[in-house]
Amino acid sequence: MRTLVLASHYISKNQPDAVGLGVHAPRMDYVEIARLLGADLSGTNSDRSFWSSGLSKLEHRIRLNLGQAVQVSRQLKRYDAVLSTSEKIAIPLTAVQKITGQATAHIVIAHRLSSSFKRALFTVWPLHQSFSHVICVSRAQADFAVETLGLPQSRVTFVYDKVDRRFFQPISDETDAYVLAVGKEQRDYETLVEAVAGTGIKLVVLASSPWSNRRLRPETRPPEHVTFMSRVPFARLKALYARARLVVVPLFDVSYAAGVNGLLEAMAMAKPVIVSRTAGIRDYVVDGETAVYVPVQNAIALRQEILRLWEAPLERKRLGANARQAVDDGMNLDAYVQAVAEIVQRYS
Repeated sequence: MRTLVLASHYISKNQPDAVGLGVHAPRMDYVEIARLLGADLSGTNSDRSFWSSGLSKLEHRIRLNLGQAVQVSRQLKRYDAVLSTSEKIAIPLTAVQKITGQATAHIVIAHRLSSSFKRALFTVWPLHQSFSHVICVSRAQADFAVETLGLPQSRVTFVYDKVDRRFFQPISDETDAYVLAVGKEQRDYETLVEAVAGTGIKLVVLASSPWSNRRLRPETRPPEHVTFMSRVPFARLKALYARARLVVVPLFDVSYAAGVNGLLEAMAMAKPVIVSRTAGIRDYVVDGETAVYVPVQNAIALRQEILRLWEAPLERKRLGANARQAVDDGMNLDAYVQAVAEIVQRYS
């Protein structure tokens, strides 16, 4: 039985073995899934000559990998099952399957089925009904798939998102006096900047993500004690986590797991985390035990929690230790890969 794993963003064909082993960077989920399944792996750079500049611009605008879908569709007869790691490739590939009559089983890891674009598309053309199985990384999205999109419960599974706990792990108890915030998707950095204003607490914001094309620009020039960074190497990211006294994940109120990567990376490194309480992130935190919730877009509540934990080293250590344990207990790359692989194997 042959399986094809599709990554929805750029894959380097010359990726060093050390990267795959998590030595210089986190292991990639699609690489590990393909290895476990003995599957072939395809990414958006598999045939760069296929892309035209016009197609690339269109893909960027609509956030669907049209070229990859057409390219992959030519190979589908060779496979019993295909796993799409994002709706970006799953939606256009399913459309091609429908048009060409391809019947290869198609398992989809879905992150945001409830977006207005997908709602409208699925109303006009219910491509989602052709997904063999949908894997969601938030229960809110899994519920939406069943209750709103009408998918059978038997074809929808919630799986905890992943972090490479071998790469992101506690390094030292020594910290510097700054709050760290990492990520780009649905981040509410204006509220965070407001929360630390006047406290004298240094804030470092690393606002970058390969999964988001949102541009983050503060409306006003941030204070001197606030530093915005982007695109640092993984070693630098790991060092920033290690030295941070606190990590904050400030989110807008969304029903998908925005912020989960930054949250899990910080938890894996045993850092105390303050996170906005959203429907999409509710599966990942036990409030007051593995992290601390604050209301969405509430600078006063966020400031209170930052100040409370800032001078509470024992509480920070307790939260961090609990967070790392939660990662070890199931919210990690190895558990994620195993869960996804078991679902794919049902169809191959």
